[in-house]
Amino acid sequence: MRHSQVQTSFPRSFRRLASTTRVRWFVTAAVALCSLVWTVSTVNSAEATSSAWGQRRTVPVATSDLAPGRVITRSDIAFVDRPIAVVPDDAAASPIGRTVTRPIARDEVVLERRLATGGESGPTAQLDENSVAFAVPSDATTPATKVGDHVALYAPSEVVGTAGRPSGPATRIAEQGVVVALSEKAVTIGVTLTQAPAVAKALLTASVIIALTD
Repeated sequence: MRHSQVQTSFPRSFRRLASTTRVRWFVTAAVALCSLVWTVSTVNSAEATSSAWGQRRTVPVATSDLAPGRVITRSDIAFVDRPIAVVPDDAAASPIGRTVTRPIARDEVVLERRLATGGESGPTAQLDENSVAFAVPSDATTPATKVGDHVALYAPSEVVGTAGRPSGPATRIAEQGVVVALSEKAVTIGVTLTQAPAVAKALLTASVIIALTD
């Protein structure tokens, strides 16, 4: 009787063991399959993202905010790789030693349009070939300005008024002038060649008022 029980218990134990082994193998295979699917999906996603951005280009990026008038040094920029799709066409190739003419924010690509042409520096770096600069006397009523700010200039209408100008106590003689230098007594402002005669006349015969603009 006991011998018969021993003989029948062995096949049952073997079957349980075999069943447990199959379950473990199935779980292991399932985990491996899921890992493979995840890996393939990740690789495909990365390749798709890379393809979407396309090729990359090494460009100069500002390491800090750069104000107009600053001459760029090696510490002011870092060369980094950026996707061509997000790089402007006029990214500067060699900005070191160039003068900033328009504000450049930190981490922003340094662009040719925000740098002086050639080797110009100082106030003249803020001017283009169609501009000249005038030193406009400043006093307590002059608004606080900094290099690179845009301003409008006003003068008494009777001084610069013409038949084509509207009547009023003051006439705007220049708009979108650019502050190119500052001193204790004057603000040097660049204006276009077409605005220059009116500005010169006003400075010779009357006071000129500076107004900040956008």
